[in-house]
Amino acid sequence: MANIGTDYGAWTGLTSTVSTSVSGISDMAELTFSATTMTPFTSFNDEIKSFNTAISSLKTFTTTDVTRMNQAAENKVTDDKNQANAK
Repeated sequence: MANIGTDYGAWTGLTSTVSTSVSGISDMAELTFSATTMTPFTSFNDEIKSFNTAISSLKTFTTTDVTRMNQAAENKVTDDKNQANAK
């Protein structure tokens, strides 16, 4: 008979890959201009700040999500074990 159930190692391997991928995204550095009033350039740093804020939010969300997904896997492994031992 084939094994059935949750493979916790495979599960956490996948969530770890997601976490590592997202945590590897770096913030963008602000650009430095000696002087400019050209509209396309004056808003670059505002856009960079907005991007960095979005990346920070993504990292926070991903950390929380990975933690919850791993907890769900732990719960499933425990449930599978309890069900297998039920009489």
